[in-house]
Amino acid sequence: MGTTSFNPVNFAINLVIGWFFMSFLQAAFLCLFAGKWDALLTRFRAIAFFHDGRATIINLAIILSIGIVTNVLWYRAQHR
Repeated sequence: MGTTSFNPVNFAINLVIGWFFMSFLQAAFLCLFAGKWDALLTRFRAIAFFHDGRATIINLAIILSIGIVTNVLWYRAQHR
């Protein structure tokens, strides 16, 4: 595998996009099981802008676990 360099601006942009995407998916999941589709945007805003503490912690846990697993896999693939 070729060498790559860390770009902090690209990382920050991808992290923000991922945060909003995960917030939307979580809001859609909650609305699906609650049966309240009219609250989708309200739930999305609450999760995305840190107003729902429990959902924020769930999002952070998901993003951190995905980040850790993918970085470990990338490291192992690079040193193979």
